[in-house]
Amino acid sequence: MEQLYQNNLKFIRKYPTLEKTILLLITYCPFITFGIYPCLLLYLYITHDTYFIEALLRPLLAFLFVTIFRHIINRPRPYDTMDIQPLKGHKHGQSFPSRHTLSAFVIALTCLHVNIYLGILTLIIACNIALTRILAGIHYISDVVVAFIIAVIFYIFPL
Repeated sequence: MEQLYQNNLKFIRKYPTLEKTILLLITYCPFITFGIYPCLLLYLYITHDTYFIEALLRPLLAFLFVTIFRHIINRPRPYDTMDIQPLKGHKHGQSFPSRHTLSAFVIALTCLHVNIYLGILTLIIACNIALTRILAGIHYISDVVVAFIIAVIFYIFPL
């Protein structure tokens, strides 16, 4: 696994435009997703949509669950256990599961429930968030895969 991360990071650093692109995506994709979410909630509230409470609670409960879960597990990040230098500095520990990935996917699924086009757009952004967190050396693949699975569970679980 260490060799995979070393090779990926070496390849990315060899192409400055690729490195800048990944850093831009890792920085701004979460802002886009988390900017869309309050707009969605505001729309649902203004239109008196009955989905408003679910749209509010599902991401909130998923976020709280993962925040507590990852604090308990406190899994080291790839750069904590491997000889790699991540593309972007980040805190140590609490890697599993990825909270950015979970939040992006549960919000995207919520958006998909309301509007297919907005849902597709936010799913693409969520995939970018998941992929760039791996490519930057901030998360393990399992961190983002499990975050996606938890997001789906929180989306389909009845409230």
